[in-house]
Amino acid sequence: MKIIKPYKTSEDTRGALTGIINEGIWKEINYLETAKNQIRGNHYHRNTLELFYILEGKIEITIKNTKDKKTKKLIAGRGTILLIEPFELHTFISKTKCKWINILSKKINNRNPDIHKI
Repeated sequence: MKIIKPYKTSEDTRGALTGIINEGIWKEINYLETAKNQIRGNHYHRNTLELFYILEGKIEITIKNTKDKKTKKLIAGRGTILLIEPFELHTFISKTKCKWINILSKKINNRNPDIHKI
């Protein structure tokens, strides 16, 4: 897991611009709204990179590398950009109502999804 910085930010009288990511090949983009105290994720991907951009709210994130078993925890809030690597089990618990964007490097194939539970 990597927390990445925006590649660009600017602000003027019109408002603000945040450049979320400008590299890689992304195939699927999703918008999520999550109620307080809900769990999302709790899975890993073998072949897919997954990027999250938190628009609103607070989320407790637990990342466990399924290969070396190392675990990281953090609380993420508005503006956090998080890149999940393959084989990282990711679990999200919403501490407040949340709005976020999810971007995947591969489309989810509903017949054979790259979603794996432990």
